[in-house]
Amino acid sequence: MDRFAPTPTDARQEPIRTDWVRISVIAGFIATFMMTAAITAGFLFANAVGDEDGGTVARWFAALSGNEIVDQVGDAFAVGMVINLIVGLIWALIYGKFAEPVLNGPGWLKGVIFAMAPFLLSILVVFPIMGAGFLGAGIGAGPLPVLGNLIAHVVFGAVLGFFYAIEEGSGISGDASEHQASASSERGTALGILIGGVVGAIGGYAIAPTMDDLASRPVLTLAGVLTGAAIGALIGSLTGMTTDEDTAARADGKR
Repeated sequence: MDRFAPTPTDARQEPIRTDWVRISVIAGFIATFMMTAAITAGFLFANAVGDEDGGTVARWFAALSGNEIVDQVGDAFAVGMVINLIVGLIWALIYGKFAEPVLNGPGWLKGVIFAMAPFLLSILVVFPIMGAGFLGAGIGAGPLPVLGNLIAHVVFGAVLGFFYAIEEGSGISGDASEHQASASSERGTALGILIGGVVGAIGGYAIAPTMDDLASRPVLTLAGVLTGAAIGALIGSLTGMTTDEDTAARADGKR
């Protein structure tokens, strides 16, 4: 249990984790990507089965995929994806720092429980701000906005908690010097993903007009986010590994 500080009753207890930032960012990046994929799949499904002249449920799906909010998004969808990534990583950091250590149960369940916080914030605060009304009533899609939002956040939470638990289980040992040596690598990876994702999004968005025959601007922007984040993670981890070697050498020299 290396994420807890030593106590007077257990002096041999391992120190607080220094790798929670890396774990949170990696798990948060994957969770945000999967949440975005779930939202995209839901939108495509609603667009396929929705019918303004059909039954009640068919009209709900039609309203869900073709409402004023969706029509107004346009190219701002690319900006929305970047914001969604940043917000997802912020929630992941909050989970790793504050929620995960105090929640009980398997990793995926911890994540789902935690995800109810952004879910409630979304339907109670974000929906009205975006013009969707309280609980999405302004869209005219019945319970689908709330249900779809719930499913998206369950996916986010389950993936976040699951991958956080995997990364935590394969983390560093309780040796103090190893904790110190890994800290720079974790920070490098985290910063690499964040900076690379943002730079990739800007680059993809900027070059999209010259590649409109290949894919739409939102798709190219998303590709830029993923590519930039991957390259950033690689560069950040390599930079951290170099720093780790120096840290380990200094630690060996003191022994």
